[in-house]
Amino acid sequence: MKARVVPMQFAGAADQEFCRILDALKEIYKNEVEFLEPVAVGQPCPEADAVLFPVLWVEVYKDIDVLLETVHVPAIVLTTTVGVSLMFDWEAVAYMKSKGLTVFNPHSVELAKTVFKALALKREMRHQKFLVFHDTPGDGLIPEQFKIFYWWNEECIRSMKEKFGITIVHKSYKALGERARAVSDEAAREEMKRFSIHEEVPYARPVLAAVKLFIALRDEVDEEGDVVGCGTNCLNEAYFCDTTPCLAWSLLYEERGIMWVCESDTSSLMTQYLLGKTIDASIFTTNIYPFLSGMPALSHEKIQEFPDVPDPDDHALLVHCGYLGCIPQCMASRWTLRPPVLGWHSWDLVGENGVAVDAEVEPGDITLCKLHGDFGTLFVEKAVLEEYVQYPGSDCRNGGLIRVADGYDMMERICSHHVIVLTGKRSNQIRALAEIFGLEADIG
Repeated sequence: MKARVVPMQFAGAADQEFCRILDALKEIYKNEVEFLEPVAVGQPCPEADAVLFPVLWVEVYKDIDVLLETVHVPAIVLTTTVGVSLMFDWEAVAYMKSKGLTVFNPHSVELAKTVFKALALKREMRHQKFLVFHDTPGDGLIPEQFKIFYWWNEECIRSMKEKFGITIVHKSYKALGERARAVSDEAAREEMKRFSIHEEVPYARPVLAAVKLFIALRDEVDEEGDVVGCGTNCLNEAYFCDTTPCLAWSLLYEERGIMWVCESDTSSLMTQYLLGKTIDASIFTTNIYPFLSGMPALSHEKIQEFPDVPDPDDHALLVHCGYLGCIPQCMASRWTLRPPVLGWHSWDLVGENGVAVDAEVEPGDITLCKLHGDFGTLFVEKAVLEEYVQYPGSDCRNGGLIRVADGYDMMERICSHHVIVLTGKRSNQIRALAEIFGLEADIG
């Protein structure tokens, strides 16, 4: 998946300089860009995702009307052999923006790669699918909790299709569970040889069952075709499957690069897919429990009190199904497959066949994100993952303690208990991605 980009040359720009910089850019961005044949300013452009200016020239001011008439895609300014924009071009870039052109002048190769990947993704998503498994959306095991979620509604599915072009295919979770159970132990053991799974599960059966579910999911993905993301209603319809999908998601991502989501939350899946395919970082979905949310958060995680920290109003816990989140092994700094934490045993559903991922990423800067329900705004919160906290016997066995700049402001702006976490400071990349997809980035 590469962005189709047309290099554009001003009449006064020397051919030698234009070619020198363009050749360097072709090498730096060979994995992200399909470079089409250059055209002169004013000439018709072939169909492309963007135009590229390796050299800006004084003619940008007198030719602005020509640019407005002929350039109807974003313009990217990369005017150095190291793959970034030149500071002396900032005035021209500001002028072009003021006249109505969409212009990106990345200050880093990392940011430029995000721009190119986002442009390519915007085109490709029209032909892609999310494959989601559930039978009784909003009903099931905990209807009093799940019915309130927006992602079950037809409006959500329709709006996502209209905004991004992606198709959401729904299939039966019950049928998927039956397909997984039909996989033989021998086939599962043979499949396991292909992976190095660090697990501390006291029985062989749970890992075998999880691998069988992975095989069934992979077969469904192959049969459907063009699938880039998957989800199951794993908690609320747990009775349809004799295991949990945590390991299957990790293996499916490592083998196919397919994004994943728990609880069939397609809104979170869309957020994670947009960010995960355009930004090079570890990424996962989890639950956020701001300390300001008080007793509901404590009771949900079955803990007595939040960690004792300075400025508690600016802190939150990140926990999902007992641990930080369902993170692929390849993205984690520490990763162990363990028995499940939530009430699977007392509900007599998957019993000892369940598994859960206990994973960590390195403490430090992180970025929290989530698409609003209108798919027009992207919630973004800069944060710091300070440390990990453990509450034995609770539903928070190993959660992440995070700090934000202003907890009260976050509480006013947050749009879901699910948040997507990226490692590192990513607001500049997210701002560029949002502009390409016509989103407002609500950055706190």
